[in-house]
Amino acid sequence: MRVTSSLACITRWLILGLSLFGANAFAGYVSAPDGYVLLGIETSNRYYVAGGARFFIPPAQHSLYSGRSLVPLPQATIDSYTQVPMDGTLFRQIGTSPIYVVVGQRPWWIPNPTELDVWDDWKVVHDIPNSNWSDPFIDFTYAMSLLVQERTTSQIYLWVAGAKYLLTDPADIAYFGGYSSVKTVPLGTMASISSEPWCGAVLRERSSSTVYALGFISSLSGLRKHVTTHPTHGVVPDGALSAFPTMSVSSLSCIW
Repeated sequence: MRVTSSLACITRWLILGLSLFGANAFAGYVSAPDGYVLLGIETSNRYYVAGGARFFIPPAQHSLYSGRSLVPLPQATIDSYTQVPMDGTLFRQIGTSPIYVVVGQRPWWIPNPTELDVWDDWKVVHDIPNSNWSDPFIDFTYAMSLLVQERTTSQIYLWVAGAKYLLTDPADIAYFGGYSSVKTVPLGTMASISSEPWCGAVLRERSSSTVYALGFISSLSGLRKHVTTHPTHGVVPDGALSAFPTMSVSSLSCIW
């Protein structure tokens, strides 16, 4: 960890102070400093604040956050706050070692201490509760795509619905947002990203109007696809869906 500079501290607390007193710079983010705990007045539910987002604290874990400052709020107010932290937020699930940084409203794994030192600077690594923290990211980003590039590398990937697609054609890069929209992610993090979309994703290939839903059939292994009229979650490069057998029935399901 690096030592926080005085200027950085002052700047950070100025920002946090503004948020406490009503500056609405980030609509939907919690109006309390990171590290605080929100307390639902009607429910006694508790939530840890990290990166302006709320993380539910199961009752069995309340003691782990007993020393934190409490902010009592109506439950409806707490429910209105986002569950996806601001970009640049560093966190790990309490009691575990993997650390993630939020980039493009997605969590990206930081694979080693050397890489953490690059992303850490003066920031805090938040220990968030053990409470299905990844679910809000999945819900939020089904209909989102990102162009990403690992730090110090030249390869550009499209990330959509949980899968990565290496883009080598400049025309593809331009179609999916262009070089100016490429976001930098930790070096080594792409190894943890699957080449298969999430089950339940609804996708089409770039040059096709045919939309497919992806899922499983219990008697067969591997993802399958079937034609659907549902709204798409995202667009993928041409040929990206060819590896998945096409089914004539829509009885695909997801196994969680």
